[in-house]
Amino acid sequence: MTRDDVKKMIVYLQVAFPSFGEGQDSSALVEVWYDAFKDEDVKIVSRAAQNYVKLSQYPPTIAGIIEQINLIKNKDTNTDLWALIEKAARNGTYGSVEEFEKLPPECQSFIGSPAALKELAQIDSGTMNTIVKGQFLKRVEAIKQHQEVQRGLPSEVRRAIEESRMRMLEGEIYD
Repeated sequence: MTRDDVKKMIVYLQVAFPSFGEGQDSSALVEVWYDAFKDEDVKIVSRAAQNYVKLSQYPPTIAGIIEQINLIKNKDTNTDLWALIEKAARNGTYGSVEEFEKLPPECQSFIGSPAALKELAQIDSGTMNTIVKGQFLKRVEAIKQHQEVQRGLPSEVRRAIEESRMRMLEGEIYD
């Protein structure tokens, strides 16, 4: 999202909520909101702002818009996510890499790797639909929460964490 996109969103929110931004330095307001949304897709943020206007009677906050963004991004229910894992496992014996890559991040995080998906594909359906499903449903909320925190981090921090994780996996940190 660009600064111009943020300016347009602020104007939209000021029309809907006349007291929004009142008494604040407009350039500082744009800068703070830009910093919060610079890594987001403009279409998603715009939709979130529209949803906020429709649903709230109070002037917006960054947290309020982020809440709407998260509702838009996390439209899948836990049972929908489980259905995707089941489908991937059915096709995972020979196409585990392709099936793993199609999965949403929550499912990938739970499974771990294409090799683990291939192992899931070999489990009998009774075990899959009781034990594995139960484990998934217990952990999925924590996984979503972790990913929400990760999304809230600046892109530079996320990149540094990923680089550190890769170095650790390659054994560089412990050498």
